[in-house]
Amino acid sequence: MRPRLVALLEPYLGSVAALVVPGYAFMLGLGALLGAMLTLDRARRAGFSREATLAVLARTYVAGLAGACAVPVGQGALAWLGGGGFAPPTGMAAYGGLVGGTVGAILALRARKMAVATFLDAGAPAVGLGYFFARIGCFLAGCDYGAPTASALGATFPAGSYAFRDHVARGLVDARAAESLPVHPTQLYSSLAGLALYVVVSRLPVTRPGFRFASMVLGYATVRAAIEALRGDATRGHLGPLSTSQVFAIATAALAAAFVLKSAVGVRSGR
Repeated sequence: MRPRLVALLEPYLGSVAALVVPGYAFMLGLGALLGAMLTLDRARRAGFSREATLAVLARTYVAGLAGACAVPVGQGALAWLGGGGFAPPTGMAAYGGLVGGTVGAILALRARKMAVATFLDAGAPAVGLGYFFARIGCFLAGCDYGAPTASALGATFPAGSYAFRDHVARGLVDARAAESLPVHPTQLYSSLAGLALYVVVSRLPVTRPGFRFASMVLGYATVRAAIEALRGDATRGHLGPLSTSQVFAIATAALAAAFVLKSAVGVRSGR
């Protein structure tokens, strides 16, 4: 999608058009930066020092990148063990990043003897905000595209894009075509879901330490599992009828739902 946007702006901006239209890495970095700024502010209000918060965030982001890269490698290894060839990973997995980042944050917080649940609550809205920007980056890159659709919401991707190459390989479009079939813009669905999570989670009352973070995890798992049903990139990994992300979603949603329900029961009973 980015090449198409650059081409649209070139008649007006010339060579500057390529600099104006951001790419995936830029949007991912922007989301991470704004998320860090938001977490710094909320953590300060929760009583954490700037130095301690920055130290935890650094470890969180490193662990998140490691987790995001580990999931595609694991998917390739499972495919190889299943009798197929090992396909080198071509991207990162958002769910791996969320799980890896959470584990990294918890380990860093415990090492510094900081309140884990309180800090995770402070950082919870930033997850939705970061997801909002990262998925816009996915749309610009053309990855994580949806299944073909006749809906008015359908978006086409230019020749050479991931969706186009997939549709050519499956015989859905001619290799000489100019664009892919219209597909669900699942990247934008996910981006809007991230923005909604940011708004909702930011306004949730913290009835118990960890409640806000658990609510974010539950909300993310729910929307992610639903949007996965509209995805069209079959190479993202599956375990039976479910995608890898749907398996992650079920597991994390169960844990988060148990915590949220326990918190609600505790509030009603006055504990």
